Amino acid sequence: MDWRWRWWLGCMLLLGCIGRAEADEVVDDLGESFALEQPPMRIVSLAPSNTELLYALGLGGRVVGVTEFCNFPQAADSVVKVAGFNTVNLERVTQVRPDLIMAIRGNDMESLRSLRELGFPVFSLDIQSLSGMGDALRRMGKLLGVRTRADALADSLDLRVKRVRSRATSRSERPKVLWGFWGEPIYTAGAGTMIDDVFRTAGGQNIGARAEGAWPQVSLETIVLWEPDVLITTHVPGGSENLPNELMRLQQMDGWKMVPAVRDGRVFYVEGDWLLRPGPRLVDALEAIATYLDGEGDFEK
Repeated sequence: MDWRWRWWLGCMLLLGCIGRAEADEVVDDLGESFALEQPPMRIVSLAPSNTELLYALGLGGRVVGVTEFCNFPQAADSVVKVAGFNTVNLERVTQVRPDLIMAIRGNDMESLRSLRELGFPVFSLDIQSLSGMGDALRRMGKLLGVRTRADALADSLDLRVKRVRSRATSRSERPKVLWGFWGEPIYTAGAGTMIDDVFRTAGGQNIGARAEGAWPQVSLETIVLWEPDVLITTHVPGGSENLPNELMRLQQMDGWKMVPAVRDGRVFYVEGDWLLRPGPRLVDALEAIATYLDGEGDFEK
């Protein structure tokens, strides 16, 4: 073969390798770039939402470490616990020998630095919206070598979200919705939070966005002035089955009985793990809330 042809062929092969490396590069939500040579086979999850996403992608067999709060799916119960709410047991992480650690932006940054210093790649997610979850799934598929599966799951969830959004646009009015617990203090979800995105997508107005901050503390007097049409809670004293009794109690309490949502009996419970975690079940929460805003039966999937 002529040397010029050898040189041309070598250049083309090199360019092809460069193109593949660029195609495999994934950027996490802390701005870190990843281009792993092989899909990771031993993964530690430092957040319940990450664990749910990994199992939804069929990668439960690769998960070798989770947090104490990773309770779904049930199979995660048997995985080694290497972290708490915001703590990481570095010794346990080392013992399970991960080749990738899936973190979230809310994890303790010093712990994440320590993990990187020990030589573990750390990929962080910061999902704050329904669309952000689809984007995260697609990046995970690319990083973990299950792109087709991840794209299919993301497309399926996006389609369900699109159906809810289409249904919401046909609504003549957007009811005022408030998330929180009744008690002292009362916290709610402000603008830019995942709950805010869910409420708006479902066709409501998140009146918690009127307060400053992501998770503002508000008074009962403020809630009375806001006049929410619907209250969504993820905690009911005595359990969710006690909601009818709690509603009757609120309807007899000064202040609360003046709130339209309480007066009209439009107080609903949504499983906290559905609404507060950016996993596939967040779309289940969205569909449930859409039906509550409509005042209709179960959402038809």
